[in-house]
Amino acid sequence: MTPFRKLARAGLDFLFPPICLACSAETGSSGLVCAACFTGLSHLTGACTRCALPLPAPDYADSRGYCPTCAQSPPLWHAARAAFQYEATARRLVLQLKYADRLDITPFLTRAMRQGGADILAEAECLVPVPLHRHRFWHRRFNQAAILARVLSRSAPQARLIPDALIRTRATKTLARLDPGERRRALEDVFVLRPAARIRVAGRHVVLVDDILTTGATASICASRLLQAGARRVDLLVAARAVKHVASDPGGDIIDAEE
Repeated sequence: MTPFRKLARAGLDFLFPPICLACSAETGSSGLVCAACFTGLSHLTGACTRCALPLPAPDYADSRGYCPTCAQSPPLWHAARAAFQYEATARRLVLQLKYADRLDITPFLTRAMRQGGADILAEAECLVPVPLHRHRFWHRRFNQAAILARVLSRSAPQARLIPDALIRTRATKTLARLDPGERRRALEDVFVLRPAARIRVAGRHVVLVDDILTTGATASICASRLLQAGARRVDLLVAARAVKHVASDPGGDIIDAEE
């Protein structure tokens, strides 16, 4: 940061004291969370390398880092990384990004995603966000997965961002209250690969980007479409991993990203 920008930032901080991204308490620097909210962040370390669920102990995984479930029945994607567990502060941040137009939260989440997914981003050749249906896009005015992918692409210059590679052909009811089988049935034939994107992903290492990984139903279908188009490998990078499936918080806010 140049001296002028440092001076300008100091002046803005004096006039408008920086506040916590999660709770709006005053903080020492802008773009961060306060100490109390920081303690509510659970960074995902020691997780299964295939599904990103936390492991109870290191020796719970096999030599590849897979949990017993993934060792027996691995998902379609090759590797999954998540910055945080989807609880407390991380849940509040993701919800505010999605439903309260809090795009100022994006840099905080993507910094953590870059750290947690550094290995797959270093090898990525394409970044593809999970799409929204156009009706939901018009209502929300942006796709949070595409916003995250765009910011991530700045630190992975070798990876081509393809924001419209996947299309959501029809709207689905909110999936938060459905069990995994019902989710899969609800999502059948919902996602297609845009024909023009086929040649761009064929033979490439693709990183699929989303805000939350819950059951993996949406990610599985998106990964299958990319693999069917000839992608050499598909990885998954998300801001938060839901460890327990919860339909809503006490205030009634839907907390599942797989809509």
